[in-house]
Amino acid sequence: MYFEIADITASIPVLLLWGLVVGLVYSTVGAAGGILASFGLITIIGLQDPNLIKPMAQSLTLITPLIAVPLYMKQCRVVYTVSVLLGVGGIAGAVIGSTLSSMWLSDMSLFKPVFAVLVFFIAGQMAWQLFRKSNDSEEMTHTMRASECFERHIKKGGVECDVGVKRLLVTPKNVVIEFGNQEFHFNPILPFLVGMGVAVLSSALGVGGGFLLVPFMSMVMKLPMHIIAGTSALAISIHSMTSIANYVRIGVDLDYWLLGILAIGIVVGSVVGPIVSRWIPEKGLRVLLMIILFLIGLKYIGL
Repeated sequence: MYFEIADITASIPVLLLWGLVVGLVYSTVGAAGGILASFGLITIIGLQDPNLIKPMAQSLTLITPLIAVPLYMKQCRVVYTVSVLLGVGGIAGAVIGSTLSSMWLSDMSLFKPVFAVLVFFIAGQMAWQLFRKSNDSEEMTHTMRASECFERHIKKGGVECDVGVKRLLVTPKNVVIEFGNQEFHFNPILPFLVGMGVAVLSSALGVGGGFLLVPFMSMVMKLPMHIIAGTSALAISIHSMTSIANYVRIGVDLDYWLLGILAIGIVVGSVVGPIVSRWIPEKGLRVLLMIILFLIGLKYIGL
């Protein structure tokens, strides 16, 4: 099928299948959806205009939150305070990043290596974290105790919300939540500032930002992966809408027919993802994300 605005010919079954992969991965791990969408648009579908790829990929990452976040909400696996702080900070960052990128990152020969560097950086972080944990003492970490509590509860047929996210305290200097019978504390200023910085980078590259938000929430905030996916997806939807609107404002035309076909596959994957992720162990989610990022980075440096 020929797509006039994108100026490409693509197979509809391939578009549907790739959309399914993007939705499944993104809704399962809360990241890599934008990276996979950009990778598919460039390498599988054949788009060569970075300024079209960026808002197209971000439009696709908006679909999963619409489907997956309500499911995570029903399972009490979204930290609303974190999502809002990251999202609000990301509004300013998205305007800055998309504006600068449209001017300075519009050539594919520059876009690909920059994209690969950031992907390798995040994959390296995940690999380091997995290696470090394998050498920790036998005593379980605070985060892992929460995850294992949740996993045991689900395997026994329990209701997710019994051990799901509960907000205990919110002040200008401290937020306290509970998950898996464990308490987690953080300063609200931190996710606000990080949300702004991540939005600058993600809107400049046309990705959702989960590939940065997930390691931040996992490694810095020490939140379990079981609640990061939904929290990340909700935050990303806020600054992605801002970025897309800004690209359209500066004159980028989206190919809505191409987006529509990819969206069908993404919807299916987004429904399946939250169901599947309940049964995947904490480490399994981390390994999946690391492998995806590493392979995409290799592709874009020519290996």
